Amino acid sequence: MSGRHEPPSNRSFYLSLATSTLRFAIIVALVVSGVLLINRAFPEGGTAALPPSGGLSSTPPPTTAPPTTPPPKSSPQIEGVRIGVFNGTNVTGLAAETASTLEKKFGYIQAQLGDTPQKPLAQTTLYYRTADDKIEAQALAQNFFKGLKVVISHLPAETGVDKSVQVAIYLGTDYVASQQ
Repeated sequence: MSGRHEPPSNRSFYLSLATSTLRFAIIVALVVSGVLLINRAFPEGGTAALPPSGGLSSTPPPTTAPPTTPPPKSSPQIEGVRIGVFNGTNVTGLAAETASTLEKKFGYIQAQLGDTPQKPLAQTTLYYRTADDKIEAQALAQNFFKGLKVVISHLPAETGVDKSVQVAIYLGTDYVASQQ
């Protein structure tokens, strides 16, 4: 039998198939382990930073327990905030014009338009519905009503303002004067 090649048998075929399958399974396991290791080393959204000395540190970073309640909003959302604009002046169409400008310029969503219960209203007032909406009202006062002494207040119950409105804007004669 020296130097003679024998035809393959079923046994050698199955042995070859088993060996190939085992090699494939090992490669898949190594790739998956590598991906998991890399994800642990570089989590999504995290940034890696060197210690202040520029070298490696032997002490682990301090850990903090996750908060049980979501932290309060610290910055305004602006885009997508639902506003109601109410005209407290005798200028026709002021609420619609202002709402359109806020929608185009900042991305606010016009949820309600109308007139204030009492006319004329001397000072522009922004009413917020929740504590988170107060931040939105403050940003609106700073970004859009620059130069006006806008009153920011909690929206009282029974105002007739739609429940979807986060910030209600009551335009006063001071706003009209600032536009001229």
